[in-house]
Amino acid sequence: MLGPDAVIGRSVATVADAEAAAAAGADYLGVGAVYRTGSKADLDDDEHGVGPSRVAAIADAVDLPLVGIGGITPANAAEVAAAGADGVAVISAITAADDPAAATRALREAVERGHTGA
Repeated sequence: MLGPDAVIGRSVATVADAEAAAAAGADYLGVGAVYRTGSKADLDDDEHGVGPSRVAAIADAVDLPLVGIGGITPANAAEVAAAGADGVAVISAITAADDPAAATRALREAVERGHTGA
């Protein structure tokens, strides 16, 4: 129904979910909530989120682009990227910031640091 150009993502929190999504044809995965967040009240894992170690386990298990989501800030985005996330998805880190443009730049820089190990 969506056509051949559709890009399908799936939210996952476990390796088993990630493997099932990959087998079903997902194009990318949203992994999380990585950290506790007010916008995801229904965390399947403990109250702290799945953490970067789960991001790394999922990155090792599937060959799909990953986006870390949930509680991501400029202070922890590098760790999420270093664990294997290709990018991050945020809400509060930008919308609640005094300077959303600066917060966006800080997030981009943190993800780049995580990817380069700098």
